[in-house]
Amino acid sequence: MSVRRWLSAAALLILATAAFAVGYVRTSAARASFGTTPRPLGVYRDGTYEGWGIGYHGRIRATVVIRRGRIESTTISTCRMRYPCSMIAGLPDQVIARQGPEVDIVSGATDSALVFSAAVEQALDRASRVSVR
Repeated sequence: MSVRRWLSAAALLILATAAFAVGYVRTSAARASFGTTPRPLGVYRDGTYEGWGIGYHGRIRATVVIRRGRIESTTISTCRMRYPCSMIAGLPDQVIARQGPEVDIVSGATDSALVFSAAVEQALDRASRVSVR
């Protein structure tokens, strides 16, 4: 391998690493500013609840089913995002596993993940045993 090719490969690796780092920092800040807070287990009323999340690229409606005070299932019932919701199809399983709205940010679908999380948070607010007056 020539020195020129080696330098090109090294430069490409450095650029890719920098792009990843910038994306990570931006999504970490976005997640922190988003403000989701986990709730203790068993604080929800049984039933089916819906919530909307709205973002820069569209909106998502999430449906959350609560049984025995716990999240039993979550679905993306409406997806009106600019990008395909197939990119965030795995997030409802995370909501069930974590028993809250916190989900991982999906590379290339950051806004969609945040919008879905907001929709779940709204649904869970409606299911919360604590009534807000």
